[in-house]
Parts: sequence; structure tokens; C-alpha cells
Amino acid sequence: MENTWGLIFTKVNLEENKFDYLLELNTGSEHDTRLLFNRIKNEFTENKGEPEMVIDLVDEEDGIIDDFSLTFSQAETVASLLGHNISM
Repeated sequence: MENTWGLIFTKVNLEENKFDYLLELNTGSEHDTRLLFNRIKNEFTENKGEPEMVIDLVDEEDGIIDDFSLTFSQAETVASLLGHNISM
């Protein structure tokens, strides 16, 4: 499958000082992916406390363009709305 713009759902594991990649989605064109990412940012409150989950906006080269911090519960909701599940 061709690599396109996408979203990566990453769990922040503070105890082990590492990141756990839970879901990677190729979502299409830059325009469509930016619209989706901005919709997530507009519809969910950013988690300003201890980091739990981060959704990264990535380009076709897997470069992180932007990120948005959520609680794990919020990230589960976002994934579910996109037709996917995330688990730890």
C-alpha cells in the first residue's frame, strides 16, 4: 500500500520512559488528513496534564508535522469514530 499522510496514536509510557505506538492510519491526501486532524483538535479538549496519548499528524515520509495530546479515553473515542480500536 502506498504511504500517504496519516495519523499515529501513541501512548506515552512515563514509567518506562518510552512511547508505545498503538495505531497507525494512512488517511489519504494532505488536505483530507489535515481536515481530519483539525476536526479532532476542534472537537476534543487538549490534555494539558500528564501526557497519556498523543495523536501525531504525519506526512508521506512519516515526518511528524503536528501533534495533539489527549487522555487515553479521548483517544479511544477518536479511534472508535474512525472505525478502529486501540488497546494497551
